[in-house]
Amino acid sequence: MKKLFTLFLAVAFALSLAAVAVAQEKAGATAPATKKGTKTKAKTITGTVEVLDAAAGTFSVKGKRDTISLVAGKNVKLDAFKKGDKVTVIYTGDTASKVVAAKKAPKKEAGPPETSREYWEKGRNEGPWKGPGPE
Repeated sequence: MKKLFTLFLAVAFALSLAAVAVAQEKAGATAPATKKGTKTKAKTITGTVEVLDAAAGTFSVKGKRDTISLVAGKNVKLDAFKKGDKVTVIYTGDTASKVVAAKKAPKKEAGPPETSREYWEKGRNEGPWKGPGPE
């Protein structure tokens, strides 16, 4: 019985090694080859301009997670930006195709906090009940 169990374990081990080897071969064979002319997906980053050389057409943008160094594309004008500006950049690889100033969120006016009476009055007049409340 021990010999049969040992033989079973040896066969299972050999099959597992063979399965791993086949999986590695398939992963290497199906890796996509990068061909010239294939398009990669455009990415977007919003952050601040860290380094800017408008003459050379290079700049770096620091986002939330990392800093990316890019080259300006054909139609990108870097003259309007300076170090420290917040920008949104659309890029592919290391080439920026569009650079625009980041939009600022409108500030909400800070008014006095709503009292419980005002909250109750507003709620009373908005529901299906729309009747007089307890006074």
